[in-house]
Amino acid sequence: MSVSSRLADDLFALDDRVRYVAVLDRNHKLVESRMRSSVMSLTPGEYDRKFMGSVPPLVLDTVSQLEAQCGPVSHISIQYQRVDLVFFPYNNQILALSLEPGPLEPILRKLKEKFGLKIHL
Repeated sequence: MSVSSRLADDLFALDDRVRYVAVLDRNHKLVESRMRSSVMSLTPGEYDRKFMGSVPPLVLDTVSQLEAQCGPVSHISIQYQRVDLVFFPYNNQILALSLEPGPLEPILRKLKEKFGLKIHL
């Protein structure tokens, strides 16, 4: 089992609300793209891979322009009506989660505890 596959398993085990996990390597190449087996995607699988392979790096690269003044980005969250997204840098990679809608604080707390993310709670 690859490192990115184990990481995806760890992220799915974090919480039942995790619908989808993407792992991008340090070159922003999508190396893992997986929907929880019991969940139907809201978009076609090819679209998921295209979106997750391009949007998280673009968003994180854009907001990281303030890191010299503000410090490192811990995470980015986006809440839609039907799904929540969380992107975060981790060990020279980018991780992206799609979640069932709901309060983000419990998920962010688990990310902080399990992965050592520097999240303000």
